[in-house]
Amino acid sequence: MKIFSITNVFIFLFAAVAFGQDYRPATSEQQRDLIRNITAASEKMNTLRCDFVQRKTISILADELISEGRLSFKQADKLSWEYTHPYQYRFTMNGDRIMIDSGTNQNIINVSGNRMFSEISKIIISGINGSGIFDGNRFTAVFNVGTSDYQVTLTPRQRDLRQMFNSITLTFDKTDYSVNTVEIREANGDATFITMKNKQININLDDEIFAIR
Repeated sequence: MKIFSITNVFIFLFAAVAFGQDYRPATSEQQRDLIRNITAASEKMNTLRCDFVQRKTISILADELISEGRLSFKQADKLSWEYTHPYQYRFTMNGDRIMIDSGTNQNIINVSGNRMFSEISKIIISGINGSGIFDGNRFTAVFNVGTSDYQVTLTPRQRDLRQMFNSITLTFDKTDYSVNTVEIREANGDATFITMKNKQININLDDEIFAIR
């Protein structure tokens, strides 16, 4: 039961969607260019700090659940995901260790040796900097071109991931190929939507932000 609840935290953390854009299928040349540019941008991204707005839709509820917070990322596997409104909640990843802090309760998890947590950790990092999303063993990818961004929709190929996710859709800014949004559609019909804004790339971030004690 504990593993199930922690897994749901990962699902709850990630997804976003681009609203109001028309997309057309990318040509073969555009796909090659997009893969090359996204890969190069992810390799150059040492740090990222941004604000986010999250919309959570649950199939049995009519209203969206909206929250806000701040994300900090440091290459290659340090992440602080902090909710500031309407509640205080923090998710920290540092290498193989993860801390989930609700203010009143704290859990520390070691994900090494746990394939599921390891795969979900990769998805989280991919949703931030676009790294590793073109692994054909893990995902089938569909590419589209929009007015101001590119869209990549990933379908999990691995059975354990398909049990949680139907699809993962990322949009990338056309100017710097950074991730603008990520959308994860869950197998149970729920979805979480997160839009990244006020992005600051390659600024100095203290390791203390990612400390797990």
